[in-house]
Amino acid sequence: MSANLSQGTEGGIPKLPSAQIISCDDVACEPLVDPIPRPKSEPFKVVMQPKKKQVVLWDNGKPNSLQILKLAHSVLRSRGVDVRDEIAAKPISAGLPMNADLLAKYAHEDGLFLMGIND
Repeated sequence: MSANLSQGTEGGIPKLPSAQIISCDDVACEPLVDPIPRPKSEPFKVVMQPKKKQVVLWDNGKPNSLQILKLAHSVLRSRGVDVRDEIAAKPISAGLPMNADLLAKYAHEDGLFLMGIND
């Protein structure tokens, strides 16, 4: 690299050729900065089969989602699937995350939880 530095100087400071400067993304610069703080989330468990054979529908407030969920509710019921009568709804904007109280309410749900319907 010392040979590359002899390409010239600007005000007594060696000038690096622009072709030699590597653009670094989030991961490529890690060797240059030690340590890069990375937030670590708590581990979570994914359950592939619900404990209770019941479907819980949840409306996230996006356009047409409630209509789609009502249709899904009637189709599932007509096929003999146990679907909870109530369609839960997110009380705030679809663009905002679920608040902690609402998350805690549904965190211990034993049925199959379907949500996030979009148009």
